[in-house]
Amino acid sequence: MFTLAARLRATLEQLESTLNTLTQLLGQPGTHVLQAACYPLPDVPAGKEHDPIEQISVSRLTDNAALAAALQSYRQWHMRTDCSSKASFRLPGYLVLPTDARQALSPLVEQINQLKQQFRSQVQEAEGRDKKFTLVHDTFPGLITLQVYRQLVLLPRPVSRLGFTWANKQIIRKIDKDELVGQLNAAKASPPALTDPLTWQQCIDREIYDVKRLPAGVELRLRRPVKTHPMVNVRWAEEISPRQQQVKAHLPLLLCQDTLPAVTPLGDYPPAKTRQRRPQRIADEPLIPRLHIYPYYP
Repeated sequence: MFTLAARLRATLEQLESTLNTLTQLLGQPGTHVLQAACYPLPDVPAGKEHDPIEQISVSRLTDNAALAAALQSYRQWHMRTDCSSKASFRLPGYLVLPTDARQALSPLVEQINQLKQQFRSQVQEAEGRDKKFTLVHDTFPGLITLQVYRQLVLLPRPVSRLGFTWANKQIIRKIDKDELVGQLNAAKASPPALTDPLTWQQCIDREIYDVKRLPAGVELRLRRPVKTHPMVNVRWAEEISPRQQQVKAHLPLLLCQDTLPAVTPLGDYPPAKTRQRRPQRIADEPLIPRLHIYPYYP
């Protein structure tokens, strides 16, 4: 019977082999890349991953240089010297192949993504965060699991436009007051490490009091900041609804179509122009800072 570590090694070997097949496929005359572009981002130095992001300078690769960078990015899974392991590697970009390439490419991408999911599921078999960490890093020193987990994206239909942009959003979700109070009560029994249980209970009691004293007409929202990251707005060539979809640009997208899309390349951050947002109805001051819970005024 194989150990979990042995099964993980076997899965990663299969994944590497399948990615080798993808590399060979993209080099064949019948599946040559019609257009390629990638937008390398600067590395984040170790220890700087939590610094506020004020500026990001973007470079650009095209043609064979972009193809080589894309293929390398699909297997960029390990820590790099002097780079933060907490700021994951990203390479926004795209590869356009002929329509006829889809027949061979689609099952290959599906197999790669299935192996990625299989690897992730196997890691989850280890019980507890510490055991997962030990399992992965003893078996594959320097491996960054998030970068292994990331799925390749083969767009399902032709597109007319790719618009690369920056997302600097927040996760906003409505919170039910009664459910929140129940969760806070349950949290009393689980004080964080190095926290005095009595101090923790007093903190929770204060948070419950703050929730209950809100006027009936005030709602609650979770508003958690999300790190700045590249996105791409995909506009389909067909007249379907919705006509446009937003996709994360962690790795170069794969397209199979004979007509080249119009492309808005990824520019530096922050962009020169920013969209005007609707007036804010979520309070500036959080009700429960540690949970990112804010009052909302309908």
